[in-house]
Amino acid sequence: MMQSRHLIRGALAAAALLVGGLASAPVYAQAGPSDFDATPNCSAFQRFGAGGWTAVAPTTLNIDNGMQLSFMPGQSMGPGATVGGVAVPVILDRHCGNM
Repeated sequence: MMQSRHLIRGALAAAALLVGGLASAPVYAQAGPSDFDATPNCSAFQRFGAGGWTAVAPTTLNIDNGMQLSFMPGQSMGPGATVGGVAVPVILDRHCGNM
């Protein structure tokens, strides 16, 4: 009986140490889709609604991660949208105005 109590206490202590160790683990920042940037041709986009953008002319965005994103007239992106993992509306807000 005494031995089983020691085993239970030992298991509980080990679980507490494990949980405590996980809670104190370092937290690393994660790269999100809005961490990319580009220099857009603002005249090729028109803002609509509360944060959306529509391409009004053919254009290509050269993203700073080496990716190229091409847009044709009529292509729209709502607020919070991503294209190929890139938050294009955020880039357009940053460079073309967040009205």
